[in-house]
Amino acid sequence: MNIANSVSEIGEILPRAELAASVNGVPSEASAESRTIRWWLWWNVLSVDAPTVAVVWAALFVHASGRKLSAAEATVLVLTVWIIYVSDRLLDGWTAKDRAALHERHHFCERHRFVLAGLVAFASGALVWLTTEHLPAAEITAGVKLGVILVLYMAGIHAGRGRIAWVFPKEIAVGLLFACGATLPLWSRSIQFPWGACLPWILFGFLCALNCLSIECWENRPRSTEWRQPPHPFVRWANSRLNRMAAALAIAALAACFVRNPKGSSISALLAVWLGALLLVFVNYGRTKLSPAALRVLADAALLVPALLALVIGG
Repeated sequence: MNIANSVSEIGEILPRAELAASVNGVPSEASAESRTIRWWLWWNVLSVDAPTVAVVWAALFVHASGRKLSAAEATVLVLTVWIIYVSDRLLDGWTAKDRAALHERHHFCERHRFVLAGLVAFASGALVWLTTEHLPAAEITAGVKLGVILVLYMAGIHAGRGRIAWVFPKEIAVGLLFACGATLPLWSRSIQFPWGACLPWILFGFLCALNCLSIECWENRPRSTEWRQPPHPFVRWANSRLNRMAAALAIAALAACFVRNPKGSSISALLAVWLGALLLVFVNYGRTKLSPAALRVLADAALLVPALLALVIGG
């Protein structure tokens, strides 16, 4: 992905998107994009951004451990993350009281809800078959436990009217659970790891949480002084501190590279976290010039590109 060209093209189309009229209370951005979905937004609209990020980082961590991510593990991870994200967006569209708060990914899922529901059912069947036939028992057990936690949390978010999100911010929970899923092929096989081996995973979890937190700030408060929806107090506090948080994470990842644990610590993964944090700083500087949709795509690219580079260079 050529980020510079993408930013340039996105910047050129923004003025046209901003001039679109607001209809039925839906923001102009959503109105414009619902009529014509730009090529760079399909990655997000089709819910394939998160699965791509998850499988690339999983491959990076597994490669650093001295083995390769199997085709079955990669497929199960991609299907699982895709099912979770599509289901969450379908539920968001179904339970939303304020339609103006929804984004193009939600509108797309709502317009094609029957097709997507059928695909989710089919993917779920394929997931069960692949899991039972091709994954080791340890990964299945760990996946079931993580799945139960995720289902309970999603039920609390959608059925509990968001009360649980005020106890524990959704952005932090989603980021940490995402990181747990991406590293599951490793931690599920043993309960004992040197702390140096866990450090890249922990920092990756912080990077994922920062990614989700940034997206929430950009989408809930786009180029204005007013929040679209009342934010969690932590989100409100973090909004003006995103760059400092990302810089602190980058420094921590770089410092962790000097930890003396060559067998457990993954230098390539740590450098990927470092670069990902710096790219989030770069994207955040463009928050007043780019649309929330463009910022979201670039935020996910900021997670994907460093892991790809680490895999290619680390070969």
